[in-house]
Amino acid sequence: MKSSLSRYALPASMLALALAMTGCSDHGSTSVAAAAPAPAAGPRDVAMARGKVEVQGGLLDVLTQQDGLVESVAVREGDEVKRGQTLLKLVSDQARLDVSMAEAELRLVQARQRAQSARLPAARQLALRTGEAAKAGALDPQRADEALQARSDIESAVAVLEAEAAVARQKLMQAERAVQRQTLTAPIDARVLRLQVQPGARVASQATRPLMVLLPHRPLTVRAELNEAYVANVKPGMRASVRLDGDTQGASQAAYPARVVRISQAYGASRLDDDAAARNVRVVECFLEFDPPVPVLRLGQNVRVSFHE
Repeated sequence: MKSSLSRYALPASMLALALAMTGCSDHGSTSVAAAAPAPAAGPRDVAMARGKVEVQGGLLDVLTQQDGLVESVAVREGDEVKRGQTLLKLVSDQARLDVSMAEAELRLVQARQRAQSARLPAARQLALRTGEAAKAGALDPQRADEALQARSDIESAVAVLEAEAAVARQKLMQAERAVQRQTLTAPIDARVLRLQVQPGARVASQATRPLMVLLPHRPLTVRAELNEAYVANVKPGMRASVRLDGDTQGASQAAYPARVVRISQAYGASRLDDDAAARNVRVVECFLEFDPPVPVLRLGQNVRVSFHE
């Protein structure tokens, strides 16, 4: 019986090893569980809003300051333009005629001025000599007075013609500026977004439709419509995430960091929601800047904004 039991008993050394391995396994599991860190809590969303991508300062309308015909257009849609670069030229016969008339008027006044100025040295010399002769008793004082008056008249005429010449020069400058305005140049570095005129078209200074629209090289911004229920939750300086609207990717979609820079002080109706019922909900416009600037978005894209605590 004793020999039968000894066949199923483990040796003492193997039993000790098995117990040691079991203890190590339990101890290791406990250590790993204790060392696992708790998941970090992300920023909490306090508000959501729909918005639209805009450009800082808005688009730039190119208008003309005078009537005329378009002589040539130097750019196309999509072109990059630098400040001072020619965009288009107008033809205005009246402006050029005004320059010719102003030039002719200035030449006439200058000719009269030269003629009077040429008489002045002799008149001054005559007045000096007749005055000296009258003092010496060799000449009738009346003739000396007449010589003085003649000199004074010529000096006055020269002064008047100098003033007329100054006025004529101002008229010429104004006429030349009108001709210069026939050439429209880019006021800033920009891209031609829309071109709405072609050579041969007649344009007017009172027209409200721009000849072209420029997209300035400025950072993109977001104008979001914040529901009145969330207005108290959003403050200037608050961080936000911007995602394209209409994408079903949800959290996997690229989010662009932004910052609230301004919140409107007036309520208004929604301009982004096509639902008639939603347009009756009051919203407050909230303006955000991307941080850092985002070059991949396009002007006019609809976005959704998540505001973080």
